[in-house]
Amino acid sequence: MGRLVRKVPFWVLIAVIFVYALFPFYWAIRSSLTPDTDQFTRHVKYFPAHPTLANFREVLSTSDFQHALVNSTIVAGSVTLLSLLVGSLAGFALGRFRFRGRSAVLYLMLSMTIFPQIAILGALYTLISRYHLYNSLKALILSYLIFTLPFTIWVLTSFMRGLPRDLEEAAYVDGATPLQVFYKVLLPLIAPGLVTTGLLAFIAAWNEFLYALSFTNTPDKHTVPVAITQFVG
Repeated sequence: MGRLVRKVPFWVLIAVIFVYALFPFYWAIRSSLTPDTDQFTRHVKYFPAHPTLANFREVLSTSDFQHALVNSTIVAGSVTLLSLLVGSLAGFALGRFRFRGRSAVLYLMLSMTIFPQIAILGALYTLISRYHLYNSLKALILSYLIFTLPFTIWVLTSFMRGLPRDLEEAAYVDGATPLQVFYKVLLPLIAPGLVTTGLLAFIAAWNEFLYALSFTNTPDKHTVPVAITQFVG
């Protein structure tokens, strides 16, 4: 009995953290199911009295939002694929080969994530305008790679370093080339790392707002975060 009593504060803390973390998501869902006439009443209602899907129908039937969904899917998908392709190859080189400056390269890439997006916005805008990429999905894909590639390379390098060298050496003995060792031996072994890193890259690209707002100016090129702001007001 005493053991259960000692665990009560722990579970209370877990419950508080759980409610604190999930309440914003619950409130967003609650607001989306509440009619406009009931949104701004004096008395706060934690459950919609007359739930409706009218808000979802209105948003999803808007052509601009449909374009935004397609654009976000294209941009996030492209960024994820390119990040995994470049990141896995770079992780293979940095994690399985020894060369001078390897650690410096890793820490240099990690240091790139220290700078906030706004710090390089002006330089990126100049480059994108100079190469006539403004208001295109290519501009978003290339700019998003700046913040997805460093952590992708870092994480996949860690996965590559954790693999046993016996399998790799056995493949070399059998006459395999480094590229064959990469995609036939090592790549299947880091599949969990690829999935995890890919999900993080996809979510980061899908939720990005600053560059999407700065590098596009027409509704047919907006992504979901930018399109959502058009419904405010």
